[in-house]
Amino acid sequence: DKRADLQLRLQRTVEGLSVVAISYYAVSLAGYLLYPAAEVLGASKGLLTALITLPVVAAVWLMVRRLRKHLD
Repeated sequence: DKRADLQLRLQRTVEGLSVVAISYYAVSLAGYLLYPAAEVLGASKGLLTALITLPVVAAVWLMVRRLRKHLD
């Protein structure tokens, strides 16, 4: 059914955007927590943000995927 396919595509698009939005805020919060450590270690805030971004995005993506499988 075409309508069901469109609805599924829209749902997956929204889930993808949710991963981006949640990751953005999670990286920001983690940055605020870890920025003092960056100064002690002599690393820049930009480097610290870059280092935490990929693990945070992966964790959020895995949580969304796990929730979707649990609900299906």
